[in-house]
Amino acid sequence: MSQAIHRTMQQVERALTEALALAAAAREHIHRHPELSGQERETATLIVRTLEGKGFELLPIPGQVSLLAYLPGHGRYAVGLRADMDALPIQEQTNLPYASQHPGIMHACGHDIHLAVALGLALAAVAMPTDQRPDLLVCFESSEEVLPGGALPILASPAFQRHRPDIMLALHAEPTLPVGALGMRPGPYMASGNEVNITLRGRGGHAALPHGLVDPIVCAAQTIIALQTIASRNAHPLLPTVLSFGHIENGGAMNIVPDWVRLEGTLRTFDEQWRAEAKERIAHIATHTAQAMGATAEVDIVDGYPTLVNSPSLVAQAKRILASSPAIDAIVDLEQRMTTDDFAYFAQQMPSLYFRLGVDSPHGLHSAHFCPKDGAIEVGVRAMLALVLGLQPPA
Repeated sequence: MSQAIHRTMQQVERALTEALALAAAAREHIHRHPELSGQERETATLIVRTLEGKGFELLPIPGQVSLLAYLPGHGRYAVGLRADMDALPIQEQTNLPYASQHPGIMHACGHDIHLAVALGLALAAVAMPTDQRPDLLVCFESSEEVLPGGALPILASPAFQRHRPDIMLALHAEPTLPVGALGMRPGPYMASGNEVNITLRGRGGHAALPHGLVDPIVCAAQTIIALQTIASRNAHPLLPTVLSFGHIENGGAMNIVPDWVRLEGTLRTFDEQWRAEAKERIAHIATHTAQAMGATAEVDIVDGYPTLVNSPSLVAQAKRILASSPAIDAIVDLEQRMTTDDFAYFAQQMPSLYFRLGVDSPHGLHSAHFCPKDGAIEVGVRAMLALVLGLQPPA
């Protein structure tokens, strides 16, 4: 951390204490009142109430719940931060004093932590001398958890284009890292994703009379096994590829062979050319496996988020900036990850850095017991402040 950044951090320390208290209170409120994708209106209202009158230009995204908060700075370049707002359809079982009051809805992916960090950063940034901070654009994003996500409407909005950042930042809660640790990786970090839907149609009837039927359940079993050769035999051995099916649905019963079976799965990889080839292989194998068994296959592959690629320059800068931060105990080099995030769309358009914030939870993301430690908020805010002040747009 440079001397200039250190001096600026000292100047905002009093404001930072207040900002952290407000961020922690906001986190508890947001966690207590989680909202599903596209429904985060109370969350958006809280954000507006927290930031209005603080010098921010608050900019709604037309037709969306998402909103932007713009704070002018020295004007030489702009830094953006994405914070996702949506919760998950999970019944919380943490027994926290601020546990969800909305049955069947929970912040089980840490988006409440992400929002608290963003609000803490925004409130602390106001206290910085204008000539010492870049222009700041905080993007509060709706609907990250469901396709098509909330990033693309933000990117296409006139407000974002008017205040377009030169650098984009985002963090994500990481239960396997202790509080005080950050994780990052240069280059391709998170996979692309596709939803794979296959409907197999045969001819159903009495299960005791299979000779007169075309059994779509047996066809589905053969199809799933055949599709596994895409990852094991078609993909390059050094190219990570996952094709998994997590849902099988049909209209049969113990003694009834159904007319149809529906398979729902996901394709994950890191290479766009191979991604396109894999989608063709899925359709080819499913269609011809069904034909070989006298059935038909309807294949619908929905494009999800692209591969998330971190700027190597920003990762290298971030490690240098944060190495001497008293709030950071360790910076961990991460492995590639097969999960997805629509922050990848931001990273396609501008140099970006997406890193992991240690929250030290014994239970993982998307668990009803996921319980990040409160101390992670301060670490996240201090890390983001240092990065906003210290990062420079790559040449």
